[in-house]
Amino acid sequence: MKYYLLFFTIIYTFSSLAQKSNNDPNLVCWSQKRRLTIDDFQIKIANSTNSFSSAQFSYDYKISTFLSLSRDYKRQITNCFIKNASWIDTTHNSEISVRYQQTLFDLSEIYIRQFRKFVYDNRKALVLGKIKIDDINAQIMNDLAKRKVEYGLDTSYGTIPDKQRNWEIKIFKEIEGLKEFSAE
Repeated sequence: MKYYLLFFTIIYTFSSLAQKSNNDPNLVCWSQKRRLTIDDFQIKIANSTNSFSSAQFSYDYKISTFLSLSRDYKRQITNCFIKNASWIDTTHNSEISVRYQQTLFDLSEIYIRQFRKFVYDNRKALVLGKIKIDDINAQIMNDLAKRKVEYGLDTSYGTIPDKQRNWEIKIFKEIEGLKEFSAE
């Protein structure tokens, strides 16, 4: 009976891995080499009254006790841009809008890497069920939401060039500080 349980656990784990694919053409997973472009925003509008762009991001994780001990855990925690749910006002300065959304994407990557670091640092406790991964994810996403608001207000949504540049430098340094937790 033990062997059947082990067998089905392994089969389930690998079938989950097979289903999780970053080959979805509607997703752009975060990459330091690939930046967002206006073409990534599949919805184009004119004369928006409230804002000039909106990007939808997908933060996903599939952590099992098996994966928490594997080297592949980084690829099971993803940060992706959703093309067909993101829009941009093409009558406004779209370069500023794309830069603003890219900065939000980069900011998200910091928190995704922090999540990966947490999984790595706590892999034994996760395997033993001593930590609820959903609670940790909720806390990290809450921290990210607060930081996005802070960034948006400080830069007036990316429209104050000096402040925008300062945030980009700060974010780059934080991403570099967590480079060992990159999925690339």
